[in-house]
Amino acid sequence: MDILEHLTEEHRKAERLMAQLADSDEGPERQKTLDELRDALTTHMAVEEQFLYPIVASVAGEETETEAETEHGLARDGLTKLAELVGEPGFGAAVAMLQAGIGHHVEEEEQEIFPKLRDNAAPELAQLDPEQLEVKVATRDDLYEKAKEANISGRSEMNKDELADAVSGSES
Repeated sequence: MDILEHLTEEHRKAERLMAQLADSDEGPERQKTLDELRDALTTHMAVEEQFLYPIVASVAGEETETEAETEHGLARDGLTKLAELVGEPGFGAAVAMLQAGIGHHVEEEEQEIFPKLRDNAAPELAQLDPEQLEVKVATRDDLYEKAKEANISGRSEMNKDELADAVSGSES
């Protein structure tokens, strides 16, 4: 699967999670869904910002890239607000605001930016392996948890790069 297909699938996942949050009742399930959304969007945005947006800047222009980065900042603010309101009145309104902002961002990416990238940067895109990029943007704690799940010995003594190598090797 290419990077743009992968990112599009992640857009659908974020939309599903936000819809679940919009329909959720206060409690542990809401918190679990919010945590899943935050983790998914944090990784997604880091991959786009570090690896895709430099290509966007060269293909679609600095203004397009800056707007996308600004929208990511607004999404982070929205996630922070959701965390603050997770058990409070107003949570649904905060979810609706995040849905609207992310919906606008996703539409621009999928309808305008991604087609430009496919037409003008196919060789650069072909070099971006989504799973490898996600490992690169993961925190040491994220990688440690993956290493734990994969039962990789010595993980507690490994630094981030060593964990990334070990996790990548275990997925092969």
